[in-house]
Amino acid sequence: MERYFLGNNSGSGFWNEYDGELKRADKVALIKGGSGTGKSTIMKKIAAFAQKQGHDIEIWHCSGDPKSLDGVYIKDINRAVVDATAPHASGVDIPIVKDRIFDVANNLDGSKLDGMRDEIEKLIKCKKAHFIRAYQHLKSALCHYINQIEIEKQGVDERKIRRIASEYCEKLFLSDGGESRGRTLFSRAISPSGENEFFDHLKDKCVYKVKGGAYAVRVFFDEIYGLAKGTFFRVPLSPEAFEGAVCGDVAIVDIERAGSADGEIIDLERYESFNRSDVLDEKNNVVIQTALAVERLNRARESHIGLEDIFVKAMNFDGNEKTLEDIKAFLFE
Repeated sequence: MERYFLGNNSGSGFWNEYDGELKRADKVALIKGGSGTGKSTIMKKIAAFAQKQGHDIEIWHCSGDPKSLDGVYIKDINRAVVDATAPHASGVDIPIVKDRIFDVANNLDGSKLDGMRDEIEKLIKCKKAHFIRAYQHLKSALCHYINQIEIEKQGVDERKIRRIASEYCEKLFLSDGGESRGRTLFSRAISPSGENEFFDHLKDKCVYKVKGGAYAVRVFFDEIYGLAKGTFFRVPLSPEAFEGAVCGDVAIVDIERAGSADGEIIDLERYESFNRSDVLDEKNNVVIQTALAVERLNRARESHIGLEDIFVKAMNFDGNEKTLEDIKAFLFE
């Protein structure tokens, strides 16, 4: 089992990898329903069932609340179940044959929501307002990150770094002749509890740790992405850039993203020459603005919990058990 994030709160707004992941799946169960309707619980039960049946799975955690799930991917049969509500709403690709919608909101008792409309609308409005402010802070953090990149760029030998990346691709037999790049995911996310990160993709891998400034690491992985096929991990604040890759039994990651993993260091600092105090100022500003964003994300989460409390009381969870069995039948038939 491996854990990832399919979506993330970035400097460009909410970024998700739903379309790419779900289009390549053979079957997808799309669960619709609002806060507190039990979507994550159903997906956790699907994950437990799949593991009990001996399937190899991925857990896709929610960046809005890492304790909740955005989806479960059953790798060996190439099937998935996902939360298909905003902000990661997904449409049906091939109805019934490939994708099927399961709406747990049908299990709500409307009579128990009488008189709650104003409170629900107030919480939704409050949640949206906090997300707007969070993304304003993340956009500011991204501006400082770009400033950092521009400072470093002036003192980085990009040509040599690309050559080193190319040499490692050849050395590790990662080149695939320019074919499809593979998958893109997040191993970490900016969430209401701060930065959450998983290291499952490094388990039992031959790990190479890339050491260098943000721009040097960015150039290195840009070159790897153009030459190798595998799973590539995006930078949460700036998802256009990558900070790691897994190609077969080899993992190459930014040294700051290596956790406790042992491995050979690929030193890019020898190709850098810039004012590190200026860079540090920008990095500190990134940290400050990201922390302010996290505070707003946490307040948005509090509003979400308020919505959950309302809808949980109106749910017929016996109906969800029937939905669970229907999803099992669809995915595992």
